[in-house]
Amino acid sequence: MARYFKICVALSLLFRWTVLGFSTVLQINSSAIPSYQQRKQGFKRIQAIHMASDKEEVSPINLPEPPNSSLFDSLLSLRRTFSQASAEGFGTKARNVAKTMSVGDVIVPLCGNLSQRQILANRGIYPGVEYKVCSLRVDNVPFSSMQDVPISGKGDVIAQIKPAYKLRKHLERKDWPVEVNPLKDVPLWLSKTTYEAGTLVGTLGLSVSYLVLAGIVAFFVRFAYVPSPSMQPSLNPGDVVLVTRTVWPFQPSIGDVVLFDPPVEFKNTIEASGIMQQENSRAALPGKGQQFLKRVVAKEGEYVGVKNSEPFVNLSMKNGNDVGIPPKQRFRVDIVGPYVQPDVFPVDCWNRSPEQLGKNKYFVAGDNGYRSVDSRVWGPLDGKYILGSARLVVWPLDHFGPVKEGQIFTIEK
Repeated sequence: MARYFKICVALSLLFRWTVLGFSTVLQINSSAIPSYQQRKQGFKRIQAIHMASDKEEVSPINLPEPPNSSLFDSLLSLRRTFSQASAEGFGTKARNVAKTMSVGDVIVPLCGNLSQRQILANRGIYPGVEYKVCSLRVDNVPFSSMQDVPISGKGDVIAQIKPAYKLRKHLERKDWPVEVNPLKDVPLWLSKTTYEAGTLVGTLGLSVSYLVLAGIVAFFVRFAYVPSPSMQPSLNPGDVVLVTRTVWPFQPSIGDVVLFDPPVEFKNTIEASGIMQQENSRAALPGKGQQFLKRVVAKEGEYVGVKNSEPFVNLSMKNGNDVGIPPKQRFRVDIVGPYVQPDVFPVDCWNRSPEQLGKNKYFVAGDNGYRSVDSRVWGPLDGKYILGSARLVVWPLDHFGPVKEGQIFTIEK
């Protein structure tokens, strides 16, 4: 559920950013495109002209109704926006309009130098804010466009600009418009179209990046709830752990606490034991979607057995033969303790000779053997059931930290 929740959050954020980006761009040049109402009035005028010019019994022209949706306006605006923006370039290829701006244009100053940005802000020139060009002059001689200014005088042009919309109260000034030298004071001026189209492209790119990142995180990381006391004292019932997905070639290691779906052998063993019918029994078949946490004691190719309820691995055995040098043999032992009701399961669950684990098989056991039904009872765990390894306790906060190590020791005797 945690994985799907994160994906939903990512999708909602992507939708929100996309809508915000489109709503910004779709307002560009809206005044230059006839609205639906304006087009409808135009159609009516055409009908009236035809009816007035021919007073005979001629039926008026039935012109088709224009599309009754603001989406049409939006798509036209969007198309025109990107056509203009593509001509002016995006990003580092965007065209500087400092040499082509005209009176009445809406332009956006950009500056990457932090100290220079502060200087400009003190003068009322805020990077990223849209400004309207009020006037252009050289030595008090007015010009309507920078293109009309002689080449020798372009470096001396003084432009008067003011915000194209109302700013927040702390950014407003009483001396609008402010003066600026377009070529010397600000490194880059963009047209409104280019700036907002670039903003949309950047927003969509960032949204896609976050969505991809969220998908990767959702695939490799998940959270799991500890359902029982079988892993105490390492994990307590109610703890929430962060689990990293097991993917090739990263397989569970000895001592890892793995999250897995209950295998068929587990269900069959519980049903066959009759433990659920016993009075005061707390055992139960796993519910739909329920998963378990156990510690890896042995893995593929190792020889694992059980003695007095404690799992052990004979590290001196190869190909079924004991290759250790008597009297010293190496063993890996997991101290878990006996089960609370050992009589309900066959005797060989608690005492049996070492057997080699098959391909992609794991022997898992709970740290609290008193309350754990594990590989001692239902046998090796197939790797296909393993979902990942628990790495970190994230809840409750007083348990926060890495998953504690189990009591697995290597001994010689």
